[in-house]
Amino acid sequence: MKIKRSCQVLTLFSIMFPLLNETHGADSKPGAWRGQSITEFAPGENEKMNWRVVNDGVMGGLSRGAVNFTDADTMQFSGDLSLQNNGGFSTVRSGDVDLNLSNDLGLLLYVKGDGRTYEARFDSDARYFGRPVSFSGEFNTVAGEWQQVKVPFDSFKGSFRGKQLPDKKLNLSKIQRISILLGDKKEGPFQLEIGWIRTYGKGQGNYSESKPVKDTPDNSENHKKLIATLTADGRFSTLKTALDTAGLTTFFQWDNALTLIAPTNEAFSNLPEGVLEQLLEPANQKKLISVLSYHVVPGSIELSDSMKSREVKSVEGTVLKLTAESNTVRVNDAVVISSNLKCSDGLIHAIDTVLLPPNFSL
Repeated sequence: MKIKRSCQVLTLFSIMFPLLNETHGADSKPGAWRGQSITEFAPGENEKMNWRVVNDGVMGGLSRGAVNFTDADTMQFSGDLSLQNNGGFSTVRSGDVDLNLSNDLGLLLYVKGDGRTYEARFDSDARYFGRPVSFSGEFNTVAGEWQQVKVPFDSFKGSFRGKQLPDKKLNLSKIQRISILLGDKKEGPFQLEIGWIRTYGKGQGNYSESKPVKDTPDNSENHKKLIATLTADGRFSTLKTALDTAGLTTFFQWDNALTLIAPTNEAFSNLPEGVLEQLLEPANQKKLISVLSYHVVPGSIELSDSMKSREVKSVEGTVLKLTAESNTVRVNDAVVISSNLKCSDGLIHAIDTVLLPPNFSL
């Protein structure tokens, strides 16, 4: 089988291939080591996250900051830092969130900075005289270059308005706000662009912080990313909802090119009555993950390539059979209704039936 690598976008450690290795045991299950997406800065997410800027003017300072969102689904945080009137910080912070990051090891951001040092910050349920304690971890940027930065959770330190609180502990299961702050005590303009904010988990320890990422997170002139393509194509809104519900949206935005065998909305509507509703229930998340990963194949595989071998191995671990008869191509029992939809990080083949792994049951 010919695997094309030209569609890779984010030069990150492999997130999908360990799923195919049974020797990983329980840690091979999605969610055990993959990390998760906090935000990809899609318009709907931006509205939900309710980002806003808070400057040192709340304490009499004169710093200025602003936040903007681009058509490439990035957030731009920029302004001018001033040390006058005992000021010296600008921050962009989310509204209230409810995140459980307790199974993850640290924060992972894709940024293009200006050479300055920024802080990622969390508020949890820790309080200091009734006010939220901020927990911060620093990350450095390279001027004008996209890079992935990794901020281990064990590096986050608690404080309140500059007062260090070493005895306060960050409760990763109760994250209530996320912020990005500049307070490096250097006057002058600043600019930070963020492509996404995620976490990393157990299987992502091979990451090299010194290795810059060459590709930007923008939708290239030729093709959009897989998730952006699904979002823009009205045929796959149910699939996108299922991916979001399973917490798997980030699976399709890591390093390796992927092929998504994508059921259409109509395909989901043809499931037996009540099956989709049950799959979307929180109690059935593992089963939903199993179903969705059965529709994903590592590599950017064109249909003609896969037909040569007549089978491909899904991320779920089970082989998918391909057949062709009378100009109709099938994946198992599903008919391929459109193929080779090119994305910057892989391919999409649309099918008319939801594939269910062997021995699947609710």
